[in-house]
Amino acid sequence: MSKLKTLLIANLILSFIVFAFIIFTIFKFNSFLNSKASNVHKRIVIRIKKNQSPRSIIKTLKEKGVISRSDWFYYYLKFTGLAPKIKAGLHMFYTDLTPKEVAKELISSNVYATKITIIPGLTAKKIALILKKKGFNSDAFLDIVDNKTIAKKLTGLNITSLEGFLFPDTYLIAKDEKMEQVVCILFSNYLKHLTKIKNSQKITKDDYKKLIIASIIQKEATDKNDMAVVASVIYNRLKKNMPLQMDSTKIYPDNSSFNTYTHKGLPPQPICNPGFDAIFAAYNPKKTNYLYFISKKDGSMVFSKTFRQHNINIRKYLK
Repeated sequence: MSKLKTLLIANLILSFIVFAFIIFTIFKFNSFLNSKASNVHKRIVIRIKKNQSPRSIIKTLKEKGVISRSDWFYYYLKFTGLAPKIKAGLHMFYTDLTPKEVAKELISSNVYATKITIIPGLTAKKIALILKKKGFNSDAFLDIVDNKTIAKKLTGLNITSLEGFLFPDTYLIAKDEKMEQVVCILFSNYLKHLTKIKNSQKITKDDYKKLIIASIIQKEATDKNDMAVVASVIYNRLKKNMPLQMDSTKIYPDNSSFNTYTHKGLPPQPICNPGFDAIFAAYNPKKTNYLYFISKKDGSMVFSKTFRQHNINIRKYLK
């Protein structure tokens, strides 16, 4: 066989290999574009900054599990001309989207931008007002919060409301999110933080008691260090069968079981939605013999063991 013929055959084989490789690559690339990164349906919210580079955006998408290959996704955006069309702002993705669907969300003008901030100590009604200002159905929210069936389903307890379980935080909520899902998002955040305290998401009657105590702590103390001491006062008074007499419950009528001046023991449910520090204090009270406290005008607190000393502190700091 001549050298020319051998060279021709070699070129044909090489061309076939290259052609086969190209076909295989196209097939794999097309499969990538139409395949989900995961079968798990998990919501991911990403903030895209103005003039942020496509590579930086893609890196974040890969780290969050939204896409499986950053290199191929970059080539897709570049060759289709979509890269310059990416919109800055907050975008919502799911881990079971295809790369084509991810790209569609990146260039969407309907940017996910509903930011809800809930500070510690708000009641469900006040949270509802915040949601209403953002365009959500506040009545539906309260109906779900006070739905006994839903409360039992989520907590496993025979309670009538999810008051107390609506964890204070900053949330990014989809504009068309159903209110039941919004409540579940807040409740799930409570479970997440509960795990940090007791290493379990199982809610017991004792956990609910501590949540009620945490709600009172949240209303009575502003400083993190004072919260553990306020917790000790509450436990000490309960142990001695004394009325709690917490000023935060004076807003309730005398005949209300929430009023701790006229009724012994804890209120029947949390009086607000406490933050992590107050909940942590309810589980970790400081060991003291204090039975009384007052809040000074500057927000600092003074604690005492006897009623006599308590009255002295009142005259000294409040009159």
